Amino acid sequence: MIRRILVSNYRSIGPDVNIQPGRLSFLIGPNGSGKSNVLDALAFVRDAVIQGLPTAIKERDGIDSVRRRSDGRPFAMRISLEIDLDSGPCTYAFEISGGQIEKYEVQSEAATFSGKNQKWSFHRENGDWHGPQGVVPRMDEHGLALTALGGVEGFKPLVDFLSNITVYSIFPDTLRLPRRFDSTRPMQKHGENWVSILRDFGQEDEKAELIKGLHALTGDIEDVRVSSAAGYLVAEFKQRTKTQNGKGWFSAAQQSDGTLRVAGLLTALLQTPHLPVVGIEEPELTVHPAALPMLYDYLRQVSEVSQVFVTTHSPIMLDVVNPIHDTILVVNRVDGKTDVKKVGEWQLEPIRKNLLRLGDLFVSGDLQLSLF
Repeated sequence: MIRRILVSNYRSIGPDVNIQPGRLSFLIGPNGSGKSNVLDALAFVRDAVIQGLPTAIKERDGIDSVRRRSDGRPFAMRISLEIDLDSGPCTYAFEISGGQIEKYEVQSEAATFSGKNQKWSFHRENGDWHGPQGVVPRMDEHGLALTALGGVEGFKPLVDFLSNITVYSIFPDTLRLPRRFDSTRPMQKHGENWVSILRDFGQEDEKAELIKGLHALTGDIEDVRVSSAAGYLVAEFKQRTKTQNGKGWFSAAQQSDGTLRVAGLLTALLQTPHLPVVGIEEPELTVHPAALPMLYDYLRQVSEVSQVFVTTHSPIMLDVVNPIHDTILVVNRVDGKTDVKKVGEWQLEPIRKNLLRLGDLFVSGDLQLSLF
């Protein structure tokens, strides 16, 4: 899991923002505070390692949309991660220099990995490379060296971990559409290959958990299947009806936004192999408030095998969160700079004494006032 995230000048994030997440972390704050930017910093690392830094930057509308904006010389942007892998601790960091508007270069990049029997590390700065003997990756000033090191024994665990960080922002309309089979794994960030992932659930435990959650949500969904028509896959839900046989199959196009979104969220959480890090953007959207405790239970369950980050500004969602066991990270934006602070034990005292709920503290603004 990620033990520490240190970010400087990524999108709206200010300088040297130090984040210490837990197994299940809730990023809470008002609209426009920068919660999504915190998760996107993780997604940016993943995309930069898998697709290459130029592609990751292009997909975010260019370097000037990635760096925090400045009235003068562009800010240098830096992301640093401290990670505990099953095979040992590691760190990874890179810095993109300011330089000129619409231009950038990798100023520095470094990684360390301490395995059971050997330590691996590399460091590059201003074009100079220092790494294991015989390991000299092809690189230029616009790319990350780690992208080329996925096949090197000492760095493969780190690359595998970063490559499987996934942040989900799921839209019901995306799930309604029939899709051709897509072998891409894991589930894509908007659920574009959701029906293909769902098809592979088969009769495994994850399908039973999915049906259990959907039944708890609707009260009448008893099964889920994926059918094929003209080369396209369509998700279907078996529901009780008032017809003669009392049951029928209904396509995803006939489901409510809330039902589809929960189906997508649960699929993202339950898919196997489990992802090392899962981000969920505003799980409460389109979901009936009465279903949020059930959704929270799944977040807690999955956090035992994956590290989970959740963004929310919903007091109703926060009222079902257990701040004693979960990590609460308050996000605030002051003078155009996003900062993140962990809620301290003393701030949770009213909750421990059952005087207030987390949603109450959030709405009152006391959390922001006491931290920033």
